[in-house]
Amino acid sequence: MDVLSDVLRVVRLSGAVFFTADFSSPWAIESPIPDMLASAVMPEAECVVLFHILVDGECEVECHRHPLTTMASGDVIVFPRGDQHTMRSHGSGQPTPLASIFSPGKHDEPPQLSHGGGGRTSRFVCGYLNCDQRFSPLVEALPTMMVVRSGDEYSAIEAVDACGVRPTVVPQGSSTWLGTTLKFTVNEARAARPGNVAMLGRLTELMFVEILREYMQRLSTDQRGWFAAVNDPHVGKALRLLHANPVRDWTVDEVAREVGLSRSVLAQRFAELVGEAPMRYLANWRMQLAKQMMREGMRSIQEVATRVGYDSEAAFNRAFKRATGSPPAAWRKGTLVS
Repeated sequence: MDVLSDVLRVVRLSGAVFFTADFSSPWAIESPIPDMLASAVMPEAECVVLFHILVDGECEVECHRHPLTTMASGDVIVFPRGDQHTMRSHGSGQPTPLASIFSPGKHDEPPQLSHGGGGRTSRFVCGYLNCDQRFSPLVEALPTMMVVRSGDEYSAIEAVDACGVRPTVVPQGSSTWLGTTLKFTVNEARAARPGNVAMLGRLTELMFVEILREYMQRLSTDQRGWFAAVNDPHVGKALRLLHANPVRDWTVDEVAREVGLSRSVLAQRFAELVGEAPMRYLANWRMQLAKQMMREGMRSIQEVATRVGYDSEAAFNRAFKRATGSPPAAWRKGTLVS
């Protein structure tokens, strides 16, 4: 079982262009807070990932109290949780809120923004990836910012958060599509061909999946979080077992026996890496599967309950309400209406 593919299948990732922009120095723009951003671009999505492609020019990026990040032409920056941030030309003053200069485009075309003092221009394509469902173990394991850079013989991911900047170099020819996907994405952003917006949406989906794969594969051994758990020889196997057969009435003892650890060692290692106990993780994953089935029009709550491992509809109703705050029927009705 490929756990990352299983999660991406359920949460349903899709990309779109938010706006294109020409910012002439001096300029400084402040993004909305995450909740405001989500309500503006995709109200029905549970998770919104923000990205900026710097087509030409340069800029500085500030987010919370994290280290200052610079971008050059061809770089892409990703905010996995849509954190509020400021982008500016070097030496610019107070930022202008994005909401004050943004207005929706017409006929489903993203708006073109122009802002600044008339100096050197930096050109951007800005967009978002939305997920029907928020899978918190994956989202919370990602850094605040991920900067993707590419050269002639390498591509690199810089993870930026409160711990600083952690660069990861991915050599070309190392069985990775990251550098190639990034170049295709930037070249498409520079073009003005028919279908450009739709193509960018698809390319950014591929780019984000490549970022996740490379980030996961190159984590240091002292890292914690869901990606590190997938990499771990024992916890990773436990995750594959749970995802491969979520309906089974697993116990920690059974999982531990399958992965070759004692119950106590597996429980401790699993909680250290994932952040929750194995059976709690399984219960939460079952709720993700249930929401997916209800979004796709599964016929009855009883059928959903059975397919995610519950013996009775009543037990499923209680578990679902604990996880989401609403009974399944009310949740499905609200999702279909939105």
